[in-house]
Amino acid sequence: MINRRELIVFGGSAAVLASTGFALTADWPTKPVTVISAYPPGGTSDIITRLVADLLTAKYGQQFVVENVAGAAGALAGGKLARSAPDGYTILVSGSAPIAANKVVQKNLAYDPQVDFTPITVVAESCALLTASPNAPAKTLTDLVAYAKANPGKVNIGNPGAGTKGHICAAMIGMQAGVEINHIPYKGSPPLLADLLGGHIDFALDAPSNYLPHVKDGKITGIAVTSGERVGEMPEVKTVAEQGFDGFSQTLWFGAVGPKDMPADIVDKIRVAIKEWTETPAAKEKLTSLGLTAVVNTPDEMRESIEREIAGIRPLVEAGLVQPS
Repeated sequence: MINRRELIVFGGSAAVLASTGFALTADWPTKPVTVISAYPPGGTSDIITRLVADLLTAKYGQQFVVENVAGAAGALAGGKLARSAPDGYTILVSGSAPIAANKVVQKNLAYDPQVDFTPITVVAESCALLTASPNAPAKTLTDLVAYAKANPGKVNIGNPGAGTKGHICAAMIGMQAGVEINHIPYKGSPPLLADLLGGHIDFALDAPSNYLPHVKDGKITGIAVTSGERVGEMPEVKTVAEQGFDGFSQTLWFGAVGPKDMPADIVDKIRVAIKEWTETPAAKEKLTSLGLTAVVNTPDEMRESIEREIAGIRPLVEAGLVQPS
């Protein structure tokens, strides 16, 4: 039999748990939720973060507020998430760099994405798009490789940050072609695109959304897509595989994660809301316009995506083709 003293202790403990938000999650969310964006406003990753924040706000009637924590190729955002309470009131929506790649491309990472995060779901995926400025010395991948062989060390390909799929795909292309490609990291897609349009850098490899309008109006040239098949929004742009790289197929993905030990029921609420949204005609139209395809999976499947991403990059690091920073 529980005596009066035990009841008081139990009741006090329950009150403490409830006050911290860890005990009862059925009513979540009861206050605004912070949605961390790992990159500056305007890039594909940030666009997806804001779409997720908006759909969750509409679904649950609480504000999901985007907080841009840009810097260190997503590591600042990842570190902030890892230090957050696992109560469902802080999540990160981002491209895969801070969620996976940073583990092997950054030397002194303050967190371990495989230990310190709770996977929620992958949200969408796309190809990476290789583009050329108006004055670039090559307008096809075949010509770019030939130029790189004739001009060692002179090919610079920009990407939105270390560990992003643009960075990794450029290293893979260089490795398979046997040419030297210089990795030029930017602080997100908008400044990279601005330099490409201005002719300050010859090539960029990035998610396609920011570049599509400029490819269509002829301001920049689409050289190749990294997916196994051509992309519907730009069917004239050949795949990397079609240009002498048999079997080359790489996609980039964007996903949502929470801190370690985030309650499973909150994880499921977020995942289900994202899945319901991606099945609407408006969502499909929006994602297609950005060159994206919805991919909503389970936390376990997302964990496998993270593991595959890390395993695919590690050999490039070990070969010295991707230098940890």
